[in-house]
Amino acid sequence: MGQLNYTLFLVVVALLPFPQIFLRYACVTWICTWLLEGRFVQKPNIQDWRKMMPFIMFGIWYLWKIISGLWAADQAAYAWQLERYMAFGLLVPVGIWGVNKHYDWKQICKVLAISCVAAAGVYAFTLYWVFNAKYFNHEIGIYALQELPIEFFAGKVSYMKHRLFLCSTQMMGMMALLYLRKDLLCKYGAIKGWIIIIIGLTSMLALILATGSRASILSGVALLTVWLLYKLPIRRIRYKIAFVLFACGIGLFALSQHPRMQEFDYTDLLSIRETAHDHNVRLNIWGIALESPKDYSLFGLGAGQSFEYLQHKYKEHGFKQYTLLNSHNQYIEEWIELGIPGLFFFLLAWSSIPFFSTKRARKTAMMLFTLYALNMLTDCMFGRFDGIALWCVWMVFIRLQSDAQTDEQSAGNTQ
Repeated sequence: MGQLNYTLFLVVVALLPFPQIFLRYACVTWICTWLLEGRFVQKPNIQDWRKMMPFIMFGIWYLWKIISGLWAADQAAYAWQLERYMAFGLLVPVGIWGVNKHYDWKQICKVLAISCVAAAGVYAFTLYWVFNAKYFNHEIGIYALQELPIEFFAGKVSYMKHRLFLCSTQMMGMMALLYLRKDLLCKYGAIKGWIIIIIGLTSMLALILATGSRASILSGVALLTVWLLYKLPIRRIRYKIAFVLFACGIGLFALSQHPRMQEFDYTDLLSIRETAHDHNVRLNIWGIALESPKDYSLFGLGAGQSFEYLQHKYKEHGFKQYTLLNSHNQYIEEWIELGIPGLFFFLLAWSSIPFFSTKRARKTAMMLFTLYALNMLTDCMFGRFDGIALWCVWMVFIRLQSDAQTDEQSAGNTQ
């Protein structure tokens, strides 16, 4: 059962860059086999309390979601969200008891890196036929006599995989490949090793840039900054945070100079109700969502209730074009659904990831925290199962890195 459980986990890792319909079934099957494995009947190691805390914090947040059903008006939407977010509760035992001996964090890195490079090739090949086989796509007719714009490419990518989650996975794949660089250099030599690394990084980066996701490009700048900061002899976390903020500022400035941003009218930012241009959709949604905090500020409306609440608000303001849109901000959604206590538990859970991680795992934890913290500002990272599955994989990965470090220290002490 242990080998089967680990094999299914590798399947989940390999499917991360691909459409979520396959990912969902693989992830659920993996969690079920872990529960059937029965590791939770063992006595947990109290010395691992630091590794347990992030999982427990997310479990408390999920528990508050369960409690919020006492005042949720739409019980069907409440039950649907609990089912979709179930992984946050089911992974608490993983944090407490750990995973079986078959799990290898370097092998996980290898599978993810290969899968991300393969996904870049698959999407590029698929989109080549989208562009060239005109009889397959009537939309291409309007571009028959002109060069296809990047927006057309990005739109077709989104049909296969939501850009935000695709780019997030590709960035994690780049990080996984960088973790393997020493092994690759030892195995293939300096020249061949660096060629493999550069080809892999280039293919993943090219796919990220081709999607045109500004949020993902900004997240990538922040992740690169965090990675480089851990190479510098800086011990105090406040300097790291300052550098991250500085890098984000540079990234925003660079993005503002990008040709695709030239049509953005910054003067419209002061008019949150301006809907003449599609680029203000998120600002309008946030303005509507935050217009009446008295409706939900204390205990929230209950898990799964934000969507219906926003639909009602859109109709009130005459924004029929926003029908079926969510809040596009995970923090606002948590506030609407769970109130101040739920938002507090949510923020506490995320901040606990880098705080309770140790040495080697702390860099990974900080990068996961940075990626999600930024992306949750512009979208609901848990609005799709892709975001939940990516969280599951990297929480287990962080735990494995911490376990590997503990094993190395124990081996050093016995020698």
